[in-house]
Amino acid sequence: EFNFLLCKATPNTQWPYPGRVTQKISHEEMMADFDGEDIDDRFRRLLTKANPVKWGFFHHWRTASYYKGRICLLGDSAHASLPFQAAGAAQGVEDALVLSNVLEELAKGSHTADDVQAGLKAYDAIRRPRAQKQLELAHEVSTWIYFQDEESGEDMEKILPKLQKDRFDWLWFHDLQGDVD
Repeated sequence: EFNFLLCKATPNTQWPYPGRVTQKISHEEMMADFDGEDIDDRFRRLLTKANPVKWGFFHHWRTASYYKGRICLLGDSAHASLPFQAAGAAQGVEDALVLSNVLEELAKGSHTADDVQAGLKAYDAIRRPRAQKQLELAHEVSTWIYFQDEESGEDMEKILPKLQKDRFDWLWFHDLQGDVD
């Protein structure tokens, strides 16, 4: 099996399939997005092999807090992200790392409800700014790759440097042990 990922932005359009994140579509519906004269016929022939499925990309802009009372959010429930930095799942793993350490500390001895609240508040203070930054930057990348950025437009000479210049250092070289401590 060979998988293709073809993306088409439909800004300001509501997802037409409530309760679903995917929807099988017809080959004709998929090909309608590739009927321009600038599309190579070899590419069109390659797409005849596809079993098209439309996927919704969902992006949750801001969550005011990752906890309320004794309920705590992590992963996509806290910061559902577009996939354009390939970092959303890793943010969920980081959430789990920090939260598990908070809970481990709370499990040592007896603690009050106030202690639990303080632990969840610390988790929120550590995780939310970083996960929110990833969320916002993934959206920024989407504006470039869908040619919706006013400054760059369709000019790849402007887009490529933005995608390449140390863009991921803050993600890849972050001190997770510092977050846990």
